[in-house]
Amino acid sequence: MEMAGMTFPEAPEWSANWGKMNSGEKEALTPPYIRWSGMKNKAGDWTGLLSFDKLPLAVQSGNVALKVRATQKSKFGIWLAGDFGNSGVKFFDLDANKTYSLKIAVAELLGNSAKAVKHVGVGLFDVPAHQYTTLFIDDVSVSCAVSNGSVAEVWTYPYSDLDPRTPRREGKFISTPAPMTSAAYSEEKRRKIADSTSADFVLSELEHYQIQKFCGRTDLTPQKSRDGWFNNMYFIDRNRLRDSVIANPKGLFYEANEAAAGTDNLEMPLLIGNVDYAYRACNDSVCKAGRLQNARILQAGVPSATVRGSRLKIFYDPYFVCTNRSVLPKVEIYTKNKWQSLEPKSEMLLEFESAGEQSVKVRLSEGGVTINQTLFVEVK
Repeated sequence: MEMAGMTFPEAPEWSANWGKMNSGEKEALTPPYIRWSGMKNKAGDWTGLLSFDKLPLAVQSGNVALKVRATQKSKFGIWLAGDFGNSGVKFFDLDANKTYSLKIAVAELLGNSAKAVKHVGVGLFDVPAHQYTTLFIDDVSVSCAVSNGSVAEVWTYPYSDLDPRTPRREGKFISTPAPMTSAAYSEEKRRKIADSTSADFVLSELEHYQIQKFCGRTDLTPQKSRDGWFNNMYFIDRNRLRDSVIANPKGLFYEANEAAAGTDNLEMPLLIGNVDYAYRACNDSVCKAGRLQNARILQAGVPSATVRGSRLKIFYDPYFVCTNRSVLPKVEIYTKNKWQSLEPKSEMLLEFESAGEQSVKVRLSEGGVTINQTLFVEVK
């Protein structure tokens, strides 16, 4: 047991012998087994990490199995932990004084990619105050270890060495490219507007204000935070005056989502939009007359609203920068009580203290413009 961070009321008894339980049944507990007992003055969760001689172990698919028994009706949880953080938690409702043989698919906890597991996490959740409870655990196993020759198959992010201004993407995470967004302007209208401006995109004043207001919002749900990058880049792309000026933002979003899903949302590329555009500012109350004003979107996003585990690895890949500018933005993320730079073609590991809704503060700077933005995710 990893004692640091353990919240069980008492230390474990590693080789307990309270006799054979459920004699004659398939789920019998035979001593020795692991035992915790205790009581707390406040309701809460009792958790800890188990260590074994054969850990760490690289696993891919397979199962986690164990026998478990509690003296009170309980909510039991199990998860896997390593340098990747904590996996999602699988919960079971236990009746009092009944032994259970549990089997959980590794893919249900970690996804389908190979991971090096260092600990097996166990816990009782929502334990009432002043309730003495004993938990027994035995026959813990993690099956389907990856062979030594396959450990190197643990996913390594494939950075791209390209000029992000190029509109073409080779599709490294998705085989079928996303279709282009339908243009808001007809060909005739595009030519007419293009004669009066050098801008590649011309938005309405309302679309412009929606984009600019979004970056400063701190009241977003994880889903609305995730959708914001997609929606705002949609405003940009649909109002294009000519095709193939920037990479298809819809395609980048779908690809980033595929990349994240391949790691069960433990690792994600950062989406960045950095595009010069113009918008039609109204000169009168009914907006019959207007003038074109220059503006820029500088915005970050993540492709998923959920993070599966206590750690999230973020990648800064030029592939996922949608831009018509020549310089990559500077990216800083607030973590460990300070702003830390995330350089292009590098990664950063973020740690979350608890499950539930969490925020990630991001600062983008380029060409004299600095944007402070808060991204929201749900940690599961």
